[in-house]
This record gives sequence, structure tokens and C-alpha cells, in this order.
Amino acid sequence: MANALTAYNMRWRIENMSHCWWLKKGEPLESPAFNADALEGTKWSLRLYPVGNKDENNVGFFLNREEDSSGPENFEVYFQLAFLGKDGLILKVRTAAYRFGKDGDWGFSNFEGRERVFVTEREAFLPEDTLTVQCTLWTTDEKPEESTHLFATTAIKVKRRSFVWKIDKASTLKSCIRNKFKDNLIDFDLLLNEALDSLNIEMTSFDETIKYISCNSSVIDSEGRKTNYGSKKCFSRDLKKGVVSFLLLFPEMLMEDKSRYFPNDVLSLDFEFVLATVEHFGCRIRYPNLENDVSGKEKSQNTAVLIADFKWLFNDGIFSDMELRTSTKTFPTHKAILSARSLVFRNMFSHDMREKNCGYVDITDFEDDTIDRMLQYIYTDSMENLQFESASKLYAAADKYQILSLKSMCSSFLKENLCPTNACDALVLADLHNDDDLKSFLQDYILRQRKQVFCSQEWKDFMSTHPKLSTDLMYRKITNNKMCLPRKRKSE
Repeated sequence: MANALTAYNMRWRIENMSHCWWLKKGEPLESPAFNADALEGTKWSLRLYPVGNKDENNVGFFLNREEDSSGPENFEVYFQLAFLGKDGLILKVRTAAYRFGKDGDWGFSNFEGRERVFVTEREAFLPEDTLTVQCTLWTTDEKPEESTHLFATTAIKVKRRSFVWKIDKASTLKSCIRNKFKDNLIDFDLLLNEALDSLNIEMTSFDETIKYISCNSSVIDSEGRKTNYGSKKCFSRDLKKGVVSFLLLFPEMLMEDKSRYFPNDVLSLDFEFVLATVEHFGCRIRYPNLENDVSGKEKSQNTAVLIADFKWLFNDGIFSDMELRTSTKTFPTHKAILSARSLVFRNMFSHDMREKNCGYVDITDFEDDTIDRMLQYIYTDSMENLQFESASKLYAAADKYQILSLKSMCSSFLKENLCPTNACDALVLADLHNDDDLKSFLQDYILRQRKQVFCSQEWKDFMSTHPKLSTDLMYRKITNNKMCLPRKRKSE
């Protein structure tokens, strides 16, 4: 029987995400498997679809129960999938419940937009080109406070190989000619026919980490320029067959212009191979307090010095060239720093707008404290003495001025400091700012804490002032209670 007091938190780092371009729609990256011993010994893994599962515009994210999993044939769990940003901030989160059969998965084909992850908010989602995702599993209506933490890393690496095959007395070949190229990952066997009109290439992979190979072939002419005559792409499903063989045909111009392509009767063939590998680095229990190493401490010390300098720059106001004005206070600032941190300020100062020419920005919809906190974050990347109310106001300011990392930090703070008496106010805030991620999280929280929330005065007031939001929440409760039957895959 599952231990109701235990949750499992699996954090998976995928390094060099920009190198996953070779994946096709419907092809996942799979995490190392992990065992949840306290959850009846069940075994799980995560599946991420960077190029989309069903829709190329969205990244898919699924939880999978392994085929060799222990435990009952069907096992019901609650699970939460999340994308994390810098310092573990939650950027996207979705929660679900499902009864998993062995070798069955469940998740979200539209977990997050690809453009948001890889383009518009790349700095938030892919710091140092690394995507960090997280899955939390539990079996009770209310998520346990304590979790067993697991950690795994997958590294996507792109390796390039190239060589030139020079064939002497090429015009007088009387039989086919063979050449081999080997390294520690793959063997290439090349066979050129005597008519010089085709080349057969056989590739044999010896490493299971290779998931993709491309071959680009060219002829080098007398001036050292390359003329492409063919390319081939192979994926992991092709490589599993063993030897991959393909034929490349030379263009007719090769024989028609021998002085160019056969200088000194030598044919020079250039081969460029690109190999993509996916390497996993286990799944281990993570002890958060023991993770800092010496280099991390040095980096932290250097960062602290930089933050202190920028804090001084803000507090002193030296060389300021732009003012932010509330109804009662003026804040000296620097256009370059505001522009680097806020998309709204960047557009404001890049175009011929009133604020750019007059040297100040009037802010009438936020209090002094909120603007001061926003600027402290812009200059120092930190927040101090934050409370739920001040975090809510700061969230609104971050959304208005498109300070995306601050908005994410405030969102995470609100999620971590929820209680039955403030959840309804937070839900109104999320709805007002069209934040589907936060809104979904708050709806799930309220439903998990429904015994306390629905009996409170705050809930009665909420139903009176926001009937549509309360109706949406009741509809979500009804649909969540319809537990799905096991199946191979289902997505939203």
C-alpha cells in the first residue's frame, strides 16, 4: 500500500536544448527512470516533446509508468508537471490525476508554446541553454509537505566529423574502390564505382547514445570550392537496424568538366558528418543543502559584489538620465538598465514617445513601495521582506512593464505562501492578468483545500463578487472527479 505521507519530486535537467533540432514531431526525449519505493515500488519516467507531440507549436510533457514497474496493474496518482527557471522558479505548472497502467502515460501535448520557450522568453526558460523540468507524485487528496527529491541530467551533444578522400588516377579506374573511416562512435564504409557516377555509404553505429546522423558530401574543385552532390539524414530508429546504407549519385557535370573536378587526375571528395548524442547521468537522491561546491561559492561571492555595486548605483542615483514619478515620489533611474530588464521600457525609450523626450515616466497606478521594490529588483535581481500583499502588487507591476523574471518570482512566491484565506484574492489577480498558469495552480489549490476554503467568509464574498470565477471552479471540481480509465496516451 502507498505511503500517504510521501511525495516524490523528480527534477530533470536537459543541457544544450538548442541542439535538439534533429528531433521530429512525435519523438520524445526520455528521462532516466526512477523508482518510487514508498508508492508501492512503482517505476516512472518523463517524456518531453521539444518539437511537439501532436502540435508543432507546443512542447509536450508527459509522465510515463514504466513497463517493468512493480505495484498493481493500475495505480492512481496525483502528479504535477512544471518547467523551472533560474533558481528553481516555477515558470509553468499543471496538475492532474490519473490511473496509470503499466507502460501507459498521461500528460499535456500543449504544455507550453514552443515560441515562448525557445524564442520570446528563452532567457527565462533556457538559462545557459538548459531546460529544467520537474515532476511531483503523490497519492492523497492533499499534497504532502515532505518529498523525496531525485535528480537526473541529460546532455544533448552535437559532434562533427569530417575527412577528405583523395582518389589518384581517378579517370582511369578499372574497378570500384573502397575506403573506410572509423572513430569511437561510428564506422563509415565508402564504395565508389568505376564509372564515377555513384557512391555507396554504409554507416555502422557502436554507441547507443547516438540518436541522429547527417552526412553531407561534396566534390572539391581545382580552386578549393565545394560542390554538394548529396546528403542523408538518419535517426535513432534507422540506427537500431544496425548497418545503414544509402546511395549518392554524382552530377553529370563532374565528368563533363574534368579540368575543374579532376585537377592532376585527382578526385577529392569531402565528407562532413554531424552526430547528435543523448547521454543520461543517472537518477539519484538529491540533498539540496549539500549541492553547493567551491566554484558555486566563488561565483556567488562575485555575484554578490556585482549586486552591491548596482544597488549603490540605484540608491545614489549618479549619472541617472530618466525619472520614474509616482504621485508622491521621484525615482532617479538609468534608461539603459530599465531597457535591459523591461520590454515595455525598452520600447518606450527606443521610439519617439513622450517619455523619451521629456526625461520622466509618470506612474499613477502603483504605490511608492511597489515601484521601489520593482526598481530594487531591476538593479539587484533580488527582493527583500516580501509579504503576500506586496508580492501581489509587485506581480501586477511586473506584468504591466513586462519584467518576466520578476513576474515569475512573484508568481512562485504567491504559490508558496498560499493559505485558505488568501487563495481567492490570488485567483482574482491571476484572472485579471490572464495568467493561465497561476490561475490553474490556484484552482487546484482551492479544490485540494476545499473543506477550509468553502466554509470561509472569504469564499462567500468571492462567490458574490466573482460569480463566473466561482462557477468555473465548480465546473473544474466536477470534471476532475471523473477519474479517467487507463489507456496508452491521452492529452489535453
